[in-house]
Amino acid sequence: MNPATDRQTSSHPHSGGECAEVAEGAATLVRDSRNRDLGVPDVSPGAWVVFVAGLDRLRRRGGGPVSLQGTTGGSSVKGMPGRVRGREHGAMSISQLPWPSKALLVGGAAVFAGAYGWLLATGHTAVTASSDPGASATPLVAVVVPVAAAMLLARLVAPRAEVPLPLADLDRTRLRRETLAVLAAVVLFPAAVVAVGNGPWYALLKVAILLLVPLAAFRLLRGGGPRSRAVPAPVTWLAPLPAVLAWLLLSQFGPLATPLTQELPGPVLLAVMSLVTALTAGVLEEVVYRGWLQTRLEVLVGRWPAILASSLLFAAMHTSHLLDGDPALGLATIIAFQGVFGLMQGYLWARYRNIWALIAIHVAVNLVYLDLLNGALFG
Repeated sequence: MNPATDRQTSSHPHSGGECAEVAEGAATLVRDSRNRDLGVPDVSPGAWVVFVAGLDRLRRRGGGPVSLQGTTGGSSVKGMPGRVRGREHGAMSISQLPWPSKALLVGGAAVFAGAYGWLLATGHTAVTASSDPGASATPLVAVVVPVAAAMLLARLVAPRAEVPLPLADLDRTRLRRETLAVLAAVVLFPAAVVAVGNGPWYALLKVAILLLVPLAAFRLLRGGGPRSRAVPAPVTWLAPLPAVLAWLLLSQFGPLATPLTQELPGPVLLAVMSLVTALTAGVLEEVVYRGWLQTRLEVLVGRWPAILASSLLFAAMHTSHLLDGDPALGLATIIAFQGVFGLMQGYLWARYRNIWALIAIHVAVNLVYLDLLNGALFG
């Protein structure tokens, strides 16, 4: 066991003295105290929490052993029903997080707080979320209220089916390398946009970097192993609806909706542009930032650090929104608007694992036809 980590010993009065020693740190180490020569599996914090949650469910049902596959020498641990409590869906409390995850959590929260604090301190109570010429500013309250309502409803409406934590049992070395590949893509794309500009090649550049680069990396890292499926088939459809509808009604219609003030192209070109945006933003961005990136980060660093990190990287993608002559305002703007939107999407993904609910929201936020409908209804 690593002495630099916190060690805990579990026992149960009906287990005949059998217990497991657990060391929690950057990785979770597990050892059978009665059979120490069996090795010490090295597993990610997310995989360990999923295992503990499985033990708890098994204890309540009175079942048999559960197997935890480690990533060191193919070791495994057999868990017996005992007095073990775990959190569902791979969620960890702050106290359970290793210090790198806690640092990521505190740092991410500080970035959001700093962005809103700077905007309010400098008198910017509204932000221009769109880079289109003539776009209207959106009051900060109109940004926060729909997101807060959606996240609150998601917290209150639990999924009835068990929501998986994909990739929790994937080899950790491979998982880290795949995560680095996705991180490289999401960092490279905004850098490329800054270098070449937001021109006619933007959509093709996005597809090449955000889609093709990670897919190629996944295939190379996979070798002869199984596919790493980070986006599972949805197990719940009704549970996300209250959050989705609350966000849609509050943000796209009524007094909180941003009025459409920019000049629009002709109907044919508008339809084509809307379709391209739906595919490259509504679908592609959700698959990449929530499905591929956040899912892997959840296994490696825990739920909330992963949500914060992926939402800030999602905000960083919108480099074309940085305002000329005032980069500080532009940076605070994309964190306050796109970053908070990503925060909501990340929580909905961790809560329900329904990628289609996220895609529906993302398509709606970019769909100009909803703005036209809002103008006709409440103009």
